[in-house]
Amino acid sequence: MPKTIDAPPSTATVPVLASPTVQSVPAGKTPTLIDVRRVLFTRKYLILAIVAVALIGSFIYAKTRVPMYQATATAVIDTSRSESIGLSDLVGSSGEGTTRVQTEAFRITGRSLIFRAVAELAAEHRGPRPDGIRNVSPPITEDSLSPGERASMVAAVAGSLSVTIIPKTSVVQVSYRHRNPVVARDLVNKLLQVFMQRSVEDRLFGATQAADMLDAQMGELKNHAAEAQRNLARYQEEHNFVGPDEKDNLTTDGLKIVNQQLAEAKADQLIKQARLHLVQSGNPELLTSVAPTPTLQTLRDQETQVKIELGQLTSKYGPGYPRVHELQVQLPNLQRAIAAETANVTRRVQEEYDTSTHTVEAIQQQLDGQMQKIFKLNESAAQYALLREDAESTRDLFEAMQLKLKESSVSAALSAATMSVIDYAVVPPNPVEPNKRRIVMTGGLAGLILAVFLALGLEAMDDTLKTSEDIESFSPFHTLGAVPQFEAEGFITKGKRMLPARLVTVTAPESLAAESYRSIRSSILLSSADQRTKVILITSSFMAEGKSTLSANLAITLAQGGARVLLVDSDLRRSTLHKAFNVEKPLGGFSNLLSQTGSQDVYLTPNLDLPTLTLLPSGPKPPNPAELLASNRMLNLIHEWRQEYDHVVIDSAPILMVSDSLPIAASADGTVLVVRAGLTRKKAIARAFDLLSRSNIRILGAVMNAIDLKVENFYTYSNKGYGYYNGYKGYSAAYGSDRDEDKDEL
Repeated sequence: MPKTIDAPPSTATVPVLASPTVQSVPAGKTPTLIDVRRVLFTRKYLILAIVAVALIGSFIYAKTRVPMYQATATAVIDTSRSESIGLSDLVGSSGEGTTRVQTEAFRITGRSLIFRAVAELAAEHRGPRPDGIRNVSPPITEDSLSPGERASMVAAVAGSLSVTIIPKTSVVQVSYRHRNPVVARDLVNKLLQVFMQRSVEDRLFGATQAADMLDAQMGELKNHAAEAQRNLARYQEEHNFVGPDEKDNLTTDGLKIVNQQLAEAKADQLIKQARLHLVQSGNPELLTSVAPTPTLQTLRDQETQVKIELGQLTSKYGPGYPRVHELQVQLPNLQRAIAAETANVTRRVQEEYDTSTHTVEAIQQQLDGQMQKIFKLNESAAQYALLREDAESTRDLFEAMQLKLKESSVSAALSAATMSVIDYAVVPPNPVEPNKRRIVMTGGLAGLILAVFLALGLEAMDDTLKTSEDIESFSPFHTLGAVPQFEAEGFITKGKRMLPARLVTVTAPESLAAESYRSIRSSILLSSADQRTKVILITSSFMAEGKSTLSANLAITLAQGGARVLLVDSDLRRSTLHKAFNVEKPLGGFSNLLSQTGSQDVYLTPNLDLPTLTLLPSGPKPPNPAELLASNRMLNLIHEWRQEYDHVVIDSAPILMVSDSLPIAASADGTVLVVRAGLTRKKAIARAFDLLSRSNIRILGAVMNAIDLKVENFYTYSNKGYGYYNGYKGYSAAYGSDRDEDKDEL
């Protein structure tokens, strides 16, 4: 056991450490799929529990539900049937095929149709409510029940009834669900039967109504047709129309005759005018050819003979011949007779021409008169056409309507059945509800979704650090290492000794926990290449984060390397290191050295086969721990320890609960902050870094304690029995109070 060294004077030289660079706390990283996976893995038991509850609840729900049977019938809607009670070719057909199918499908679910089907089944003591209207005497109508009872009955059936149209076809499927398969079948078949009966009744009723309504108008239509025919006949008579065609009339015929006569008269006039011109030319030859009269021809022959004879006798006998003289007297007489006859012929031709001219003028006047009549007739032709069209259309409509009304009843009956059943409903062999597999799968899926959202929500509200990566994500601290969970309670027999389980570097040196402490030791020693780290302060934000366990195991790993190591318990308010080494709390200790009271032989050598490891327990609890730790005596002790030991590990109080650790941290070579996974909050570590950096303390880094390796590294690992204790004590009392002196810090 080393000797106690006297304290040097207060003016002893103390190493001055460089002030660390103050860094801002980094913002949280953006969540990734890996982070989501980690969250789900971390809260896997919560998710499994919720999914299990959902599955069990869904299974119980499925088992307790009443089985429902569904009966289905298939029918086709005939869209080619007439909708106009036999008058479709007169008034036209309305709606397309798709619209008609949708309309008929909607009619199947009509309130009155459902009531009629249920009532008929109930009258037969069948159907969904066979006893619901037992006391109602037939015939059962909608007035047989109160409005509330009727609405309740229809609503109960309509809620389980469905009509589905097969796409791109005119086929509909009518389905009904009921706990009794026979009832389901009967209701569907009865509903189709009632629908077809109702269709026939509606069409016949419509045809009867239409016939009654039109019959009253048929008399008016008949009278109108007769009156139109009489008006046409009267107008035809007044305007000399002799046939159905307005062009066929006496005026038109007379115009044709007069026009022909005018043409003939004008032709005759032209001929006589030509004869007149020939006669007036004075050419005897032309005159003879135009008007060859016997007298004129005879005179012309006599003249010719006289001239011939006169010429012969003159040449033969001379002019003095008596016969010549006689002929010369006869010739002028003949010429005067020819001239007189020619004048007579000319006068006759002139008279004939004048007569033809008068004829043409008379016929022209007659033609003009006929044209005036034609013009007046054209003005009446439009009215005549309207009268004739009215008479004909009225007569045709009357005859067509009379024929259709005779056929309407038969046509309505034939076109009423717009639906034909393909397959009637049969008794379903198996229930369609509940679908236990689907209910359980849906419940499990809903539970899984709820569990995932709940896990993510809890994770979003949980601001504690979970992995070593979180330290660097939410604070400027560098991670020196991570210690996995292990069982730190109780004792382990090693040889003939009972060693505390928390000293895992001694009790289980091959474990991952021991290896993690050795890794932390290496990180601390290599944290500064140009400055040797001898005095190491171990602290935490709050209590129960594992700083004492880290201090003990770190000191052991340093001593296992052969270095002289002093482990100091500077937590004067709540010391736990003596429990870590299974020694009774001595009467003297670190507080005695600081106050220079009592025995100075307070250094202990734990029974761990490590002669180079020295333990300095905290000693009695002083009334003023903060003043003692901030005194010059503390500085002198640290200076002495630097000279005598290779490493000094100081276990201090939590820095966010008390200020005891800050004076020691300012004199140490470096400070290590212990963070407990799932306990230390993000704001706490940020506040701790801010407090240390503002106090010009050299920060070596942070150690993540009690991590879950499956969450940290995402691989399956078994620590062979070593598990960290999760049942730590909470902070229910003030730090260092009498109520929590005996509480262990892991």
